[in-house]
Amino acid sequence: MIILNLSFTHGVVPQQWRCAAVTPVPKVNNPTAISDFRPISVTPLLSRFAERILVRKWLLPAITTDMLVDQFGFRPSGSTQCTLVNMLHHVTTMLEKCDYVRCLMIDFSRAFDVVDHPVLLAKLSRLDLPECIQNWIVSFLVGRCQSVKTDCLFSSQQHINRGIIHGSGVGPMLYIVIEGDLHTLSRSSIMFKYADDTNLLVPA
Repeated sequence: MIILNLSFTHGVVPQQWRCAAVTPVPKVNNPTAISDFRPISVTPLLSRFAERILVRKWLLPAITTDMLVDQFGFRPSGSTQCTLVNMLHHVTTMLEKCDYVRCLMIDFSRAFDVVDHPVLLAKLSRLDLPECIQNWIVSFLVGRCQSVKTDCLFSSQQHINRGIIHGSGVGPMLYIVIEGDLHTLSRSSIMFKYADDTNLLVPA
């Protein structure tokens, strides 16, 4: 615990915690292309433990209600079942007043990998987080490196300067922050988010 407390109070993530081994996990039964794999980063155990503490103690309490109200993924009470039930309820309610409902289903391509760090950090600065915790997240994102693991073989390490880490403890919460201000322009439309999948209901 001493190491974790020092890391948080100084706002510094040790360099060893910022290196990940990326394991390609197939998204389909018979993968034939690189896009058929999901890159899951295996990070050091101490890093994952520290991330869970940070999320539970500081980040989740700082995320405002309006950022979570339409997000059903990456939260303790969220699930795909809740998303579907809520969506079906609103579609049924809309159909009581209009002839049809348009449903726009958006799947952002490589959403985690293209998160822009300056934009993310600007949004984090608006949250009620201690300065040392904001510095810790900056340290967590900057100077990262990764290698790819297949079977027992590792590629050479490469530095990365954008995106948030698949399989990390803090990554999902950071994605909620980056997408938290995505809302509908019309009050009659309703948006549902499940992780990086976004659905928009628009009544006739």
